[in-house]
Amino acid sequence: MTTPPSPATTATPGLPLFYGTPLPVRFPEHRNLGLRADGHYRFAAASPALPLTVPEFAAAGRVYPIVFAQDEAAMPLAVTGLAAGRNLFVSPDGAWRPGCYVPAYLRRYPFIGIEIEAGTPPLLGVDTTSDLISTDAVRDGAEPLFDAGGEATERTRSAMAFCEAYAAEHAATRDFARALTERGLLVARTAEVQLRATGSAPEAERSVLSGFQVVDEAAFRALPAEALGELHARGWLAAIVLHLASQLSWQVLLDTAGDAPAGLSA
Repeated sequence: MTTPPSPATTATPGLPLFYGTPLPVRFPEHRNLGLRADGHYRFAAASPALPLTVPEFAAAGRVYPIVFAQDEAAMPLAVTGLAAGRNLFVSPDGAWRPGCYVPAYLRRYPFIGIEIEAGTPPLLGVDTTSDLISTDAVRDGAEPLFDAGGEATERTRSAMAFCEAYAAEHAATRDFARALTERGLLVARTAEVQLRATGSAPEAERSVLSGFQVVDEAAFRALPAEALGELHARGWLAAIVLHLASQLSWQVLLDTAGDAPAGLSA
């Protein structure tokens, strides 16, 4: 079975992953909107890979292999599953696996920064199709986005600050991925996963994951001193090392899958 570790399985064409109808939050149009208290991650249950930013590499790499998308942008992804349509870290009730890092992309949802006009500060947007959002905060006991006077609540201000910080980290990560591509450091890879046979599955299950890139260690070691100096000045040498170290976390995925692994080669 070939499974590209791409988050696109639950993406709406032309929109960011998970977002259905993101709209700028405005008063009085959205005066009754609120964030439901029973937060969950069911929206990510079918995503075997999730967007990641460079500042997350240290925390994420201890749990997830970090790879790069095999497209022009080559943005980093945290691999969260070994098969299409399944995220191993989301339980049936929508909880994230205890003790495991939750990517910022998920923690931002259902909010997002929306740029209305180039060069102007983005507005806070919200995915109005998400079941995390209530259209009647008072009725549903949700956290309102506006107070009675039409001012943004603390929850809304916090969401805006998070979206602004995420946007800056995403832009810096885009520059990092571009630098790796321009220096020829990324190479396509596959990972062959084999799970040990069990009573219910007498033959070992085998999956081949493809559609991703990693840093080529040989090309990285061959970089001239000047190029290494440039990467170091941008703080990217550490990110490359953390990415390479995260390849040890393929074993975490095997363990999380709930079966005793027979082996993994990549």
